[in-house]
Parts: sequence; structure tokens; C-alpha cells
Amino acid sequence: MNNKRETTTMFRSSIRTALAGCTVLAGMALSAAPALADKAHPVIGFTVYDMSSFISLGKAGATSIAKANNATLLWNSAKMDVNTQISQIQQFINRKVDAIVIAPVNSSTLGPQVDAAKAAGIPVVIVNLTASPAVMANAVSYVGPDDVKAGEQEAQHLVDAIGKKGSIVVLQGPLGQSGEIDRTKGIKNILAQNPDVKLLAMQPGNWARNQAYSVMQDWLSRYGSQITGIVSENDDMAIGAIQALREKGLAGKIPVTAVDGIKDGMRAVRDGTLLETNLQDGPLELGMGLQVAVNHIQGKDVPKTAMFVMPEITKDNVAHYYDQLYGNPSKFESDLPALINKNLISGNYAEQ
Repeated sequence: MNNKRETTTMFRSSIRTALAGCTVLAGMALSAAPALADKAHPVIGFTVYDMSSFISLGKAGATSIAKANNATLLWNSAKMDVNTQISQIQQFINRKVDAIVIAPVNSSTLGPQVDAAKAAGIPVVIVNLTASPAVMANAVSYVGPDDVKAGEQEAQHLVDAIGKKGSIVVLQGPLGQSGEIDRTKGIKNILAQNPDVKLLAMQPGNWARNQAYSVMQDWLSRYGSQITGIVSENDDMAIGAIQALREKGLAGKIPVTAVDGIKDGMRAVRDGTLLETNLQDGPLELGMGLQVAVNHIQGKDVPKTAMFVMPEITKDNVAHYYDQLYGNPSKFESDLPALINKNLISGNYAEQ
């Protein structure tokens, strides 16, 4: 009997050692044997809506935090498909992971899946995009941006740049995602305060450069010189729009504002083709989401809401943020665990 118990203990130890040594398993089949509950070596499922530039940066932060916590990170992208994300969450539940982190495809879905995770004793952390009230009520925490504020900041910057008078177009994220809903709300808040700024058109570019490029081409053909400014709800779409402007000789002549602060976005700010962006630090945000999940597993207090207010990036300060995030990214990632833990203690979540 004792031999059997010792053999079982040795087997579990070897499995945990193997899991601890394999920090990130992306896109893996999740029908394997269930994860073993081990607070010192947790197994965490992480499903994201898509691998946008922002999410790709964020994955590096999540990976760094997983390594710092001896955690195994099971990473999956839903590729903007709700049913795919539902399936991924169910597979995480079947595997009996220690926690699930979700960047939702759509804000109004996932209620039954989060309910099922809670019933199975698996905590859920929502990151980057909020979900429905029913989902948020059953999640242990939300870690993400104040997107209404970000929309207000980018719209106000553009309105000021055009002298509070003119005609603008707005590139939206995927309709129904909280990032789109809240940034659009922020943009409309500012437009309501500026009646001399006319909204010519508002259309989704779905966070994608190629889609925004096509939309912008159509707008330039339709509205031409009427367009005096462009508000884009993320940097990728702004870059697509700027390419369409460049082909007409208009890059840098029509002001564009955006959100995210990805590398290409900051470069565009630096060269003057993007007037302003709002820094949503992917490694910091997604890394913090993972740390909150680990802390909860280990019985530590976690914030119900960790809201990020994004700093505005302009030509005046872009060098600082660019050097920090992209000049030496390996140093930023190595310093990230200490920064996240400090911010969780202080409550100043976006500090960097």
C-alpha cells in the first residue's frame, strides 16, 4: 500500500515538474489529462479574441508573468469567432485548469461558460474587454482599460487640432465588443460638446489595417477634401488609414488619432503621420491579468476591477515610451513582474 502511494506521489511530482518547465503551450489540443491542482505551479488557460498587434505584445507580458510564477500558460486565439472561444473555454474547464483568463470576442456572450467555470471551482479573470454584467458578476476580476476615457482623449485631441470645426470620419472596432462600444461612446461624448464638428461617417475596420485601408479609400473617394480629421479606435486601423492617405499625398496633412501605442503607432507619431495615440500597454495589462489569476489561486486579495487610464502619446513624449517598450523590450519584460506587483499594491495599475 505504501509503495503504491509513493509511486503515485512520484508520478504527480514528475508531471508537475514537466508542466513547470513548459511555460506556454499555444493552440494545443486540450483534451489531455486534467491539470493537477498545485498552487505553486498553476495551470492557466488564456483565450483571446484574436492575435492583433496589441494582443501579440500582451502575450509576451503574460509569458513573462507565467515564468515568474512557475505557471503553465495554455494560450489560444479565437480568431474573432465566438463559437471558437466558447469551445476553448469548455476545453479549459474539461481539463480542470486552475484559472481561466478571457479577452472576450463579444461583450454580450460567454455567460453560460463563465457560470460553468464557477460551478467547477475555476476562477475567471476578464481582461482588455469587458463582458456582460452577468459574466462580470461571476468573474473574480476585470483587468483592462477605461475605454470611454480613451475615446474621449483621442477625439478631444483631434477636435482641438482642427480648431473645433470641420468634418471627420471614425474607424470603429468590431461592433459589439466593449472596446468599440466604450471608445465610440467616448468619441460621441466629445462630438456632442462640439456642434461645429460634423461626423461624415462611422464604420468598423475591425481592428485590422487592411480593412481600415479599404474603408479609408472609399471615404476618400466619397468625401474627398471634406475630410478634415480621422479618429481611429486603434493604431492598426490608423496605420491602414494613413496608408490610404499616403497614396493620395495626404499623410501628415489630415490629422489622425488612435489608441494602443503599438510600435508602428509610436513610429507614426514620431514621423508626424499620426497626431496622437493612447498607450494601452499590452504586456502590462495582460501580464497583470495573469498575475491576478495566480494571486487568486494562491488565496491572496485581488482587485475586483483594475482599470487602466491610458497616457496620451504625442511627439513631445513618444521617445520615452518608445524606448521603454521597444528600445529594450527584454529588459521591460524582465522588470514586468516587479512592476505589476508594485502596481497591484498601490492601485495605480497603469503606472510605468
